[in-house]
Amino acid sequence: MTDIEALSMVKSILAPDGISHVQEIVFKYSWNGRLYPQIAKDAGYHPEYIRDVGAQLWRALSDALDQKVTKKNVRYVLTQLSSAPPSNPTRQVERRAYPVPTADDMPVTFPCVAVPLQSPFYVSATSVEAQAYAEMAKPSGLLRLRAPSNRGKTSLVLRLLAYARQANMQTVLLNFQEAEADILSDLGRFLRWFSLNVTLQLGLEPKLEDYWDDEIGHKVSCKLYFREYLLKRSDQPIVLVLDEVDQIFEYPDLVQEFFPMLRVWHEEGMEMSVWKDLRLVLSYNTEVYVPLKLSQSPFNVGLALSLPLLTTDDVQTLALQYGLPWQDESGEDAVQALYDLVGGHPYLVQLALYSLSQLKVSLAELLAAAPTQSGVYSGHLRQHWRVLERQPKLVHAISQVVSAVEGAELEAVAAYRLESLGLINLQGNIATMSCELYRRYFKSLLQVVG
Repeated sequence: MTDIEALSMVKSILAPDGISHVQEIVFKYSWNGRLYPQIAKDAGYHPEYIRDVGAQLWRALSDALDQKVTKKNVRYVLTQLSSAPPSNPTRQVERRAYPVPTADDMPVTFPCVAVPLQSPFYVSATSVEAQAYAEMAKPSGLLRLRAPSNRGKTSLVLRLLAYARQANMQTVLLNFQEAEADILSDLGRFLRWFSLNVTLQLGLEPKLEDYWDDEIGHKVSCKLYFREYLLKRSDQPIVLVLDEVDQIFEYPDLVQEFFPMLRVWHEEGMEMSVWKDLRLVLSYNTEVYVPLKLSQSPFNVGLALSLPLLTTDDVQTLALQYGLPWQDESGEDAVQALYDLVGGHPYLVQLALYSLSQLKVSLAELLAAAPTQSGVYSGHLRQHWRVLERQPKLVHAISQVVSAVEGAELEAVAAYRLESLGLINLQGNIATMSCELYRRYFKSLLQVVG
């Protein structure tokens, strides 16, 4: 059994949760007899972190298979399991037999940041999706998705990946939040981390050492690795989705090297056939606030898309999906009252409708308690506050916006960071609160703490 076959088996055993990208790295290297320190060095992670990831993976397999699975015996366990006769069913076979839920029978679950593919609670931004799919179909396509946190980027990315797979493309999804600070602080380590993760998601054997050469530098080595190995090994276009790329904006040196490299790859796709099969998707929360030359930036080429907020009609449709009796005129009033509080913020709307339909909270109770510590949004609001209170400059900036009647002009980086969190809207240099819920919550909180 190859490592790719074994990994596929593990994903099936642990479905529907699956395993993380880092666990894939640990599994494939462990399957091939590599030690944790070696895995950590090649993958660009701390050895203790890799050891913890491995322990979690073996524990999950042990629980799923009702037998002890360790790094040392995983090959034996899975090999035995793969050869088990049909008359001796395992939990793996039982899991595979589970039906995939459809929109008609999917239960109402607590809203997540990403709306699952089969969910009836996804509101399609039809024109945006159509443009995104069209860009992915283009040779050397480059798509830029920009929207603040919790505004639907991840839900659209899931659908982009599904579309690409249906179109016989290979897909890779990298979330830059998974890269540790010491990796982002070192261009060489970052590009190796980047290349290795792409390799493993494509199901290929890592061969970084065959292409990496200090004499020609990290960027050229990375370019050769993609061009001469990853792309030439694939007979299908590769859709590479880079999610949360604004995590890099905090590292100016990396910004100045990595993003111009992507721009070069995209431009070479206009001339070299091998690069035509690489389709790039950059997903981010706010504009890049580290200066880049116009001729070197990937943020002024390709197709830029911003995700629209929900409309009142969208909220009405979702309310009916949640089983709320909002079809008549009183329902329109309810929709408007909710819209006045949270605007068209998808996650906030979903959370309200879930609470109204499943927790049997009345609309009047929800609206009254919404900006308080006991309302349905308390966890979401506290999470935002925990982020802000660690950065006094952001607390000062949000207080300026809350207290301004017609908006406030903020220092650029603070404005971008608050916009990326979805707390403010920027119109030129003027910042306003993105919804009434946030304005009420922060106004009350800042009066208490300050």
